[in-house]
Amino acid sequence: MITKERLEETIRGVIREFKETRRIPEPAADELAATLDARMRELFEQEGPFSYQQVEESVAYVDRLRDEAESKSAAQFLQELRAWQQAHSL
Repeated sequence: MITKERLEETIRGVIREFKETRRIPEPAADELAATLDARMRELFEQEGPFSYQQVEESVAYVDRLRDEAESKSAAQFLQELRAWQQAHSL
């Protein structure tokens, strides 16, 4: 799962690499980092955070999801998957 922290770390690593190899001058790299941070914050705020850590009883939650998944037919699962893909495609 991609977390905000992992995404931020990756972007900062790329910017650091570009600064070290002087492909982006330092003032521009700092401005780029600030802009990316702001855009990421906006993106995560729009999407709304969700993580298994936000579920009080994560074990019970996962068990319930597994039980629900086992009770569905393969055709029904594929239908839901296609609907999800269409809803999240650009």
